[in-house]
Amino acid sequence: MITTIVIMTLSLAMFVYWFRYSCILILESDWNEEKAREFAAQNKLAFDSSDALLARSVSAVELDRLRDWLDRDLRVIRRLMSDCPGLRETGASLESRMLMIDFQLMKAWYAVTRSMSQPKAHQALRSMSKIVGYMAGELGDQMVTARG
Repeated sequence: MITTIVIMTLSLAMFVYWFRYSCILILESDWNEEKAREFAAQNKLAFDSSDALLARSVSAVELDRLRDWLDRDLRVIRRLMSDCPGLRETGASLESRMLMIDFQLMKAWYAVTRSMSQPKAHQALRSMSKIVGYMAGELGDQMVTARG
């Protein structure tokens, strides 16, 4: 019984580690940051300003506001993906689905670390911002391809 619990716990820990590491590798891959910035400007998304906000000392209220902005940005991107039939494959890729799950995990991690460790909360928000940026860049690329 104890052996089973230990094996299951270690397996779960290894899966979480693999999942998180895979998401980090996706975000560090060569994605179009310029398209993401253009897309952000065109659609009034806030993720592009998150690094500047996190670089200075901010209150918990401002961090919560940034979390809400990132959540709104992702909803806008997902709505645009679902509204345009030619862009649905952007949100259907394995990488996109993994990043959507990772976004929700980082959102939960932010809620846990918000009051206990501000550096960890900042890191969770940075990850969320990168995920939104990645999705915006992918959607921007797909929109250019669809027009062309």
